[in-house]
Amino acid sequence: MQPYVHRQVSPLIAVVCGLVSVVLLVAGLWCGQVAIGVVAFVLFAGIGLAFSSLSTRVDSRGVSWAFTFGAPAGSVPVDAVADVQLTRTNFWEGWGIHWTIWHGWLWNVAGYGAVAIRKKAGGTVTLGTDDPQGLYGALRAAGLTATPQG
Repeated sequence: MQPYVHRQVSPLIAVVCGLVSVVLLVAGLWCGQVAIGVVAFVLFAGIGLAFSSLSTRVDSRGVSWAFTFGAPAGSVPVDAVADVQLTRTNFWEGWGIHWTIWHGWLWNVAGYGAVAIRKKAGGTVTLGTDDPQGLYGALRAAGLTATPQG
């Protein structure tokens, strides 16, 4: 099986965190708190960069995913997957890493397209992607059980 590798980039997250970091830097300089402004600038710019892309990989071992610098990350081995399903997240679920009542653990950087992975041991991981059909197809090709979109 040819591995599926995809990286979704969200310029919006990087731009918003970049703007916030510049505002904090300017505010720190304006208030005479240069060190605080610089630290805030570096912190917010780093957060924006770290969470601005999500890479997914599917191969014969399972599915794995990671943000820009390789952490935070997660994976589910093939033998731990009960089912995969195409789904869509909603505005209220937002982006980032967090638990939702609709999709379990959600990892997402932009958009609403996603694939939900239900684990045999219980729990669901939902991976947001701008290529939901490609990720879904790769999971099926890896031998995972798949259900139609519902």
